[in-house]
Amino acid sequence: MNINSYHTMKQKVVIIGHGSTSRLGIVRALSEMDCEIVVVVMTWLNKKGQLITSKPFDCYSKYVSEIHFNYAKDSNGLIQLLLERCSDPNQKVVLFPDSDFSAAVIDDNIDLLKDSFVFPHIVNQPDSIRYWMNKGNQKDVAAQVDLNFAYSSVIDVKDGQYSIPVGIQYPCFTKPSVSIIGGKSYFRKCNTPSELQSLLDFVASKGNETILAEQYINIETEYALLGFSDGKEVVIPGIIRFIANSQSHFGIAMKGEIMLTTGFEELLEKFKLLVLKIGFVGVFDIDFFWGDGKWWFGELNLRFGGSGYAVTKMGVNLPIMLVKYLTGENYADMPKQVEGTATYVNERMCMDDWYRGMITTKEFKDILRSADISFVRDDNDPKPQKAFENQFRKMQLKKIVKSILGK
Repeated sequence: MNINSYHTMKQKVVIIGHGSTSRLGIVRALSEMDCEIVVVVMTWLNKKGQLITSKPFDCYSKYVSEIHFNYAKDSNGLIQLLLERCSDPNQKVVLFPDSDFSAAVIDDNIDLLKDSFVFPHIVNQPDSIRYWMNKGNQKDVAAQVDLNFAYSSVIDVKDGQYSIPVGIQYPCFTKPSVSIIGGKSYFRKCNTPSELQSLLDFVASKGNETILAEQYINIETEYALLGFSDGKEVVIPGIIRFIANSQSHFGIAMKGEIMLTTGFEELLEKFKLLVLKIGFVGVFDIDFFWGDGKWWFGELNLRFGGSGYAVTKMGVNLPIMLVKYLTGENYADMPKQVEGTATYVNERMCMDDWYRGMITTKEFKDILRSADISFVRDDNDPKPQKAFENQFRKMQLKKIVKSILGK
């Protein structure tokens, strides 16, 4: 029975995330269910220490009914905002975390939230979502389901001090063990012990962090997949192949291709088993790759992935599956496999690479024109595209000013 079936009101869903493009994809996916959609923008402070509350382009969508802002590192503020501004006395509201931080904070505060909200969670396990964000813990389960993964040494950086373990082979690849906020700057290939030391000195200058120094693998092709798990069954509708990576955002495709799961069946069964062993209920994203003649597991993200909207556009609506499951509705008759293939472009990644001089204006426009699926452009919901174009024009002006000033 639907827990809200005795109400005629729309199901309220609160999307909480740091990235405009990813939030917009979820907004548009949920619009097919005619939900009341609230967006919580996890934002930053300006140079004066004030919260930035300029309206991001996803919030211009005609499907968004309400917008809130919260400082990106303020967990207590987020919980207070949800309880005071986002709950509804007439229904249990669905929380849809769209970042590692928001997913972890919601899970950390289950007891405070469970009476008013439903949300992704871990079932039948004492472990938390935060526990399973740890890449080392994920690799323990990957080993159990016979997945290949890069072996790693753990380096704790605390109070400016660290010790490099004996036996690290070079080159190695560094990454934070849990990348909740700002960890992307720690992703680096280190060819020598001195390069690893330089990276660790940089980490130490920023604060305390646990770093993994991983076995370096020659990656030939990067892939990702989006899925949904209800704790008993796992839906994986298609495969994403990265065509062009963003240079300014590590691990996110600027352009990619949605592919059928044909030929990946054995690998996908292992991924499904991984998710079921962890006990996750929610939408998820798995990064994996082909290199050195075999498939490798990269990491599991316990949230909707940055390329997730491409799957929605191909006819499989994972966000609605989650909302239906959490509110007691049946999702069994929904499409669960993509049909055909298509390319997509993430306009925000393209714009950031262009602004930083990594691609030319011509390349930027060519990439946008070349894809079958756009994440921002939508003729049925045109205002986010107009806001995105305004942002582009402002950045163009900034680039001109910078070039004149010689910066």
